[in-house]
Amino acid sequence: MSETPIIGIVSGGDEIRLRSYINHAIYAREHGLDYRVETGIDPHIVTKFDYKVSIIRRLLPHYEWLVWMDDDAFFTDFDATNITELVTAAEQDGQDLVIAEGPLEPNGFWSRVNTGVMIIRNSEVGRALVEATAAADLAKVRAWWDDERDGLFTNGDQDQMWWAIQTGGHGTRVRIVGHRELNSRGHYYENSLSDAFVMHFTGYPDKELGVARFADRFGIGQELVPEDLLDKYHVRTRSPLTGATRRRRELAVDMVGAVKYRLRPHKEKVTAAVDLLPAGLRRRLPLAS
Repeated sequence: MSETPIIGIVSGGDEIRLRSYINHAIYAREHGLDYRVETGIDPHIVTKFDYKVSIIRRLLPHYEWLVWMDDDAFFTDFDATNITELVTAAEQDGQDLVIAEGPLEPNGFWSRVNTGVMIIRNSEVGRALVEATAAADLAKVRAWWDDERDGLFTNGDQDQMWWAIQTGGHGTRVRIVGHRELNSRGHYYENSLSDAFVMHFTGYPDKELGVARFADRFGIGQELVPEDLLDKYHVRTRSPLTGATRRRRELAVDMVGAVKYRLRPHKEKVTAAVDLLPAGLRRRLPLAS
């Protein structure tokens, strides 16, 4: 173990969708961490969430701590040392997983944790949590789930991980931190990119466009990396979403957004009616997820 990097950052899936790998790689290089972008192909893939778990299972044995980053999560504060600080604190307290709370979204959605960014220890408990997440039956997890207690059910690895934490007796070995420390959202960025550590572009119909628009707010390129660091690491392709292509995509996204805005009152009426149903019946409805 001493011959391998203590901490490794990894992201990936079944395709490279966004410029986040540039963002992740530069943050890792600046802080002396290893970085890998991986494909999660595996004979046992069933859902899109399985790529993540497949990658983590394969790479965790190579590090003392493995940091998972969803490909739509970007570091925004390149001076912050949150990863090493959180690892140090977890080691001192005998913890094996660091994960952020799910922040309150503008639409009212929330979750107890969000698995878009996780710091996992290569330990018996860390490996057990990953294996329990991989093996968890989603139907069983959904039956156990309580929307008021656990928040939004996403029908994926996030729910499986929370179930594994709560039912496996590992609660004391997990450090749940504030979202600004590890995994935040755009509406919490008010003044600068250092308002939080990581920006996670969840819920965007066009994620690449969402990144570009967020970058415009703070006068930075679409990699969300300071210009001097792009120069330092000789990144030649920068902010690729421009011109007519961007304008077409902006028009499409804005049109869909306008339709959704007009339909929202009707959706809220349906949701209010569903909320009046008994909890057992409500959990069986597609609207509940």
